[in-house]
Amino acid sequence: MRFPGSKISLVLSLTLLLCAQTAQAFDKNSPIKEVRIEGTVRADQNTVRYYIQSQPGQKFDRARISSDIRKVHSLGYFDGVKVDVKDSEGGLVVTFIFREKPYVKEIIITGSEEVEKSVVLFKLRTKKSAFFMREFLPWDRQRIKNLYRDKGFYFTEVETTIHQLDNNQVNVEHVIKEGNKINVGKVAFRGNKKFPDYKLREVVSTKATTWTSLFSSDGSFKKDALKGDRLLLETFYNEHGYIQVSVGEPKVEIDKEKRKIYIIFPITEGERFLTGKIEIKGDSVFTSEELWKHVSVKEGDVFNQKSFREDIYKINDLYAQKGYAFANVNPSFNVNRSDNTVNVVMTPVKGDKIYVGRIEISGNDSTRDRVIRREFLVGEGELFDSEKLRLSLKRINGLGFFEKVDFEQRSRGDKDLIDLEVKVEERDTGQFSFALGYSSEEYLTMTGTLKWGNLYGKGQSLSMSVDTSTKREDYQFSFSEPAIWDRRFSGGINLYNHTYVYETYEDRRVGGALTLGRGVGDFTWAKMGYKLENNNIRISTPENASKYLLEQEGERVIGALFPSVTYDTKDDPFGPSSGNRIYGYLEYAGIGGDQKYYKGIGELTHYQPLMFEFVGMFHTKIGYVKAYGEDPLVVSEKFYMGGARDLRGFNLKEVGPLDENGEAIGGEALLLFNFELQYRFTRYFRGFGFYDRGNLYGPNDEKGNTTEKIYDLSNMRQSWGFGIHFFSPIGPISLIYGFKLDQREGESADEFHFTIGGDF
Repeated sequence: MRFPGSKISLVLSLTLLLCAQTAQAFDKNSPIKEVRIEGTVRADQNTVRYYIQSQPGQKFDRARISSDIRKVHSLGYFDGVKVDVKDSEGGLVVTFIFREKPYVKEIIITGSEEVEKSVVLFKLRTKKSAFFMREFLPWDRQRIKNLYRDKGFYFTEVETTIHQLDNNQVNVEHVIKEGNKINVGKVAFRGNKKFPDYKLREVVSTKATTWTSLFSSDGSFKKDALKGDRLLLETFYNEHGYIQVSVGEPKVEIDKEKRKIYIIFPITEGERFLTGKIEIKGDSVFTSEELWKHVSVKEGDVFNQKSFREDIYKINDLYAQKGYAFANVNPSFNVNRSDNTVNVVMTPVKGDKIYVGRIEISGNDSTRDRVIRREFLVGEGELFDSEKLRLSLKRINGLGFFEKVDFEQRSRGDKDLIDLEVKVEERDTGQFSFALGYSSEEYLTMTGTLKWGNLYGKGQSLSMSVDTSTKREDYQFSFSEPAIWDRRFSGGINLYNHTYVYETYEDRRVGGALTLGRGVGDFTWAKMGYKLENNNIRISTPENASKYLLEQEGERVIGALFPSVTYDTKDDPFGPSSGNRIYGYLEYAGIGGDQKYYKGIGELTHYQPLMFEFVGMFHTKIGYVKAYGEDPLVVSEKFYMGGARDLRGFNLKEVGPLDENGEAIGGEALLLFNFELQYRFTRYFRGFGFYDRGNLYGPNDEKGNTTEKIYDLSNMRQSWGFGIHFFSPIGPISLIYGFKLDQREGESADEFHFTIGGDF
């Protein structure tokens, strides 16, 4: 009979202890004078002493010595421990004599060709420069086999050799015999009459080898996955009314010559059952009629337990929104084999009303508690409401301060209270960045940003940025407070100096804006702002400027009020997959300054999750601006289109009205549609394909852009293309390639866009 090495050592240690104590007589009533440690070479003596409770001045205690041996032995550093006790003047000298385990000098992997040695080493429990634990070896050999089985090398064998070295060291060598790779040749089914093989193959996780196996794990045989596949098949049949289905133990056949595994699942389908009579019992909270509104299953439908579970969850949640956090619907299924129906009775058991106890927050090392608490729609002592908790979670996540936000509910037993713990994982909201980029319109771009998105953990935002290119110089400073006095009032200030250089003129705007806002709904903010701006249009080449632009030259002051409303229910501020953002903006100029105009902008962005991690995105924008005074509308307040944030594949000179020299002069109306099919690789990285359609509208121009009809859906430019969005340490970055679908004479066929900043 074999014992693990650790147990042998402990038994040996206790035996040595008894031998040491009987080899030399000593006065057991004498105090311990000194505790010595011998034999430790690599083990830290301070660590060992920490686990030894026998100390100088104590009376000798054999039970305590035995306990000390067990505790030190549990460290795993030693193969043997001996205790020597000697009388000495003034007391006993207790010496713990250790025999250390060997030290692992190297771990040698031999024969590994299909799996990288670094991958094998990472999976092992035995590590280099650590004490050698013989009991880890079976674990390590099995882990190596599992690595190879996942790649199809099902008959891999591993032999381990321990090489003894000087200075109590060893090398551990794992010799891997990979054998031939065995893939799944075919997955078949026996007894299935209601569903063809190809349909059932879509259900199970075990797949046969195909050409796509080069890019996926399809074709690899994993024995453990077969149990899960049986359950998947039974669930699939149950969801289609076959509640008596039975999936037997799959038959596995191995063809060593062809290196293939053939799998056959035996299935006994049984009869299909339909949903019979459904009864929902009401109570004092909800009538049966009210509950019926939330039930999707109808009499005569194919019986599907999954659909019933989903309906039961909806009803449970209805009660949870009324404070009955532990409400439960008890379904009763009566199988009638005479007509193959299942009658269902759903009985809600509401339980007691539950209130919110303590709300605890963890993980917020930088963010202050109150920044998170003010996003809660329920407070301590208030009636529990599951819907308000979901909305609270969404609002906290929408702050953009956290990588992850989780809620955990803890019942207080017989009390009518539930404690909530909010667990957050903070992300770095402070950024200092410098980046160089390129676009086919602006050529070389340079961006520098200093930003705090959660200043001092108070939720405030402060940023300073410089964004320059061959055509643009933007300098901006902004500060915002999202919750004045911890109420749903916001305030902000923005100072800017924007310069854009066109071919014949330069547009420079220097000014500032103040905004005040108020939350008017769970996800809605209304704001009022005022801006005061100095606008300077300077003609750089008068000989090439049109009459229209020459009349625009000069300085002017713009004072304007700009109310806005934003409704935002996106599920993620960085990589949304569902939700909407609706934005409305009005601007009324003429309150201070010498310009008079009004402007309106409306935007809608919708995200819709699709199959296989795909996300659909639709965005539309409409705008209109008009002067109402004697002075014409300044060219910089018109709308422009063409670039990464609107009509991709175009530049500014290719969309909307132009003057007689071909310079863009903007439109008085804007209409834009964007469609994207996105694939989310991670939360912060997604690829996409797009189709854009849009135009600017205004008076006829000399180039034949007949845009005088406002919002003419038949007169729009269009493009398609592809790109990537990713959230980097310097902010959101987009790389986009767009292609014109209606290329005109003299236009390029495509445009490349590189941007730093948000998309739609």
